[in-house]
Amino acid sequence: MKNLLNLKIESIGTNGEGIAKNGADTCFVPFCLPGEQITAKPTYTKGKIVNAQLVKVTKSVNGRTKPKCKVFGNCGGCQLQHMAYDMQLDFKRNLVKNNLKKLGGVEVDVLPTEPSAKTYGYRNKVQMPFGKKDGKTVMGFYKPSSHEMVVTDSCVLQEDWADKLCNLAKQFADDNNLSVYNEKTKQGLLRHLVARYVDGQLLATIVINGDKLDGWQAFAHTLAQNFDHFGLFINVNKKHTNVILGDKTIWLAGIKHIDGECCGVRFNLQPNSFFQVNDDIRDKIYNQAISLVDTNDCDIIVDAFSGIGIMSGVLAKTGLPTFGIEIVPQAVEDADKLKQINNLDNLTNICGDVNIQLKKLCDKYQKVALVVDPPRKGLDKQTKDTILQAKPKSVVYVSCNSATLARDIKDLSQLYDVTYCKPYDMFPMTNNVETLVKLARKV
Repeated sequence: MKNLLNLKIESIGTNGEGIAKNGADTCFVPFCLPGEQITAKPTYTKGKIVNAQLVKVTKSVNGRTKPKCKVFGNCGGCQLQHMAYDMQLDFKRNLVKNNLKKLGGVEVDVLPTEPSAKTYGYRNKVQMPFGKKDGKTVMGFYKPSSHEMVVTDSCVLQEDWADKLCNLAKQFADDNNLSVYNEKTKQGLLRHLVARYVDGQLLATIVINGDKLDGWQAFAHTLAQNFDHFGLFINVNKKHTNVILGDKTIWLAGIKHIDGECCGVRFNLQPNSFFQVNDDIRDKIYNQAISLVDTNDCDIIVDAFSGIGIMSGVLAKTGLPTFGIEIVPQAVEDADKLKQINNLDNLTNICGDVNIQLKKLCDKYQKVALVVDPPRKGLDKQTKDTILQAKPKSVVYVSCNSATLARDIKDLSQLYDVTYCKPYDMFPMTNNVETLVKLARKV
C-alpha cells in the first residue's frame, strides 16, 4: 500500500484523535493512544495538516481495550471505545482544563471527571434512520461527516429495549411493504425511529415523509405484546433537510407521556421533550448544581434554558420565587404540568427567548440567583451583557460544550471568578463531556 506513514502518537486531540508529527506535518489519526506506534494512511492534506486513517497499531500501550461494538471505527456514534475507561475520564478532564486555559484564558482547578455508573447501555433514548439493503429494511448510524449508513442490529450504548424495538420496527416495515426515505430522490415514507424509555415506560415515534402510516394498528399491537407501558406516535417531516423531527407529532396509541421523578420532583415527558440521555449522571449534575446555587440574600431564582423544568422545580422547593425560561413551547407545557403535579405555586414558567426574558427579570428584581444550561453554542452576547449589568452574586453554569463554556467564562471574567469546575461523563465511549461550573462575583 502506497503513501503509508509510520508514526508515533504524542498526544490526544480535542476530538479524542491521536496526534503525531511527521517532519513538519501534524497528523491527526482517530482511535490511537499516546505512546503508540502506528501505520496510517493519509486521507486529507491541507498545508502542514494531515488527516489519516489508522491502518495498524505496530506497538501498543497500556490502556488500549477491545471495542465491544462490531462497527466501531465506521459508525460515527463513538470515538473512544478503544480507550480504557479511566483514560477516558482523564481525557475529558484535560479537555475541559485545556479549553478553559487556551480559549478562556483562565487557570482552573478542574476536579476529576465524575464517572458514569454504566459505561455501556446507559442511553434512555434511541434515534436511528431507516434504510434498505438487499430488499430488507435496515437501521444504523451515519459515518462521520456523511450520509452513508453503517448498518447494525445493535448499539452497545443502548439497553436491550432499544434493540428489541428496532427489530420490531424493521419487521413491521417489511411485513407492510413500507418504503424508506431516499435522500437523493426525496421519495419514500419511513425516515427515523425515535424512542425514549424511562422507568419502564416507552414512547416510540416513527418519523415519516407523509401524512399517515398505514397499518400502524398492527405495530401498536406488537408493542403491547412486548412492552408493559408504551405510547406510539408519528411525526410528520416532509422537509428535505437533515433535521430529524418535523413540527407535527400525532399520538396513535398507548400512553401519551412518561411519568417520572428526578431529584424528588415528579414530571411528565412528551415524545419531543428534551431529556438527558444518562439517568445516573443527570441526577448527579442536578443535585450538585442545586447545591451550588446561592439562595441566601436573593429575591428570586432564575433557571435559564429550563427545558421541562426539573431543576426549576427543585429550586422552587426552597420556597423562593423561581422562574424558568425556555423557548420551546412543548417543553414549557411539560414544565407547567410539573408545576401543577408538584404544587409549586412559587414557580413561574416563561415561554420566551432567554436574551429578552432574563433582562426583564433582572430589571425588575435586584438580587437574582442564576442557573444557566444553554445549548452547545453557549450564551449569546445579549445574555452575557445582562449578567454583567445585573451582577448576580453567582452564576451556576451547566455546559455541554467546554469550548463555548471557555469563551463565555472569558467574557464574564471581568466580574467573575471560577470557584468550582467539574466534568461529568454523560456520554461514555464518546468525546462529549458535560461540565458544571460556579462563577462567583469578584469582591
